[in-house]
Amino acid sequence: MSTVLIVENDSSTRELLRALFDPASGFDTCLEAGDGVQAVDMTLQLLPNLVVLGFSLSGTTGLQLARRLKTITPQLPIFMLTEDYTASLEKDALTCGITAVFSKLDDLAPVVANARAVCGIDS
Repeated sequence: MSTVLIVENDSSTRELLRALFDPASGFDTCLEAGDGVQAVDMTLQLLPNLVVLGFSLSGTTGLQLARRLKTITPQLPIFMLTEDYTASLEKDALTCGITAVFSKLDDLAPVVANARAVCGIDS
């Protein structure tokens, strides 16, 4: 069973991502967390196969949350979405254990394709 956890402040972005990660995408379950505290709790309890998080979160950043999640599950793939993509941000994200960084301003279909590849989901 493949589970993706979406961690994002903005409910409309969560809704868009939930639609992209519908069962037809190959993921059985799509969970949502509105902040880092919920994300840590859900990761501890449910051990998702992938986390997709925003850069800006209530009370923390995506980078800080990624470090915390990696202490819980070191092999957990984490994708980060940001509106302000830069090569420097991507470098910092990779240093924190984030698997890939995507711009929220681009087409998000590649996020799902990359998620399927990272999680070993066949076409």
